[in-house]
Formats: sequence, C-alpha cells, structure tokens
Amino acid sequence: MSKKGHTNNPGGRPTKDPEDKVLTPARQLGRVSDEDWAILQGAAASSGKSFTKWALEILLRAAKRQGK
Repeated sequence: MSKKGHTNNPGGRPTKDPEDKVLTPARQLGRVSDEDWAILQGAAASSGKSFTKWALEILLRAAKRQGK
C-alpha cells in the first residue's frame, strides 16, 4: 500500500483550471455573489442597522413563522 499524499497517486479530486473556477468570496451567509451581496448590504444600510442585526431580525421572523 502507498501512503496518502504520495506524488504518483495523490488521490482526491483533480484540480480545476483557474478559468473554470467560480470565485464567490466566503461571506457571513456562505458563498454569495457580489451582486446579491451588494443588494443585501444596501438593504441593511437603508434600514440604519448593521448587516448582522438586520439579517438576524429577518431570519428570526421567518423561523418563527415556520415554527407555527
């Protein structure tokens, strides 16, 4: 048996070409496109609250509705 990480058989998924990668930065809500992130940030800013406080209120409201 060969050791994991052996250069002749590295195992795992092969690397993608840089052109095939979709770059979406990690955000507070996971991976969100720049366009969607700008919309969310704008909505939070227009409410006068921090993004976290604004999003938490919305998420808690939705969770309580689903709990009924």
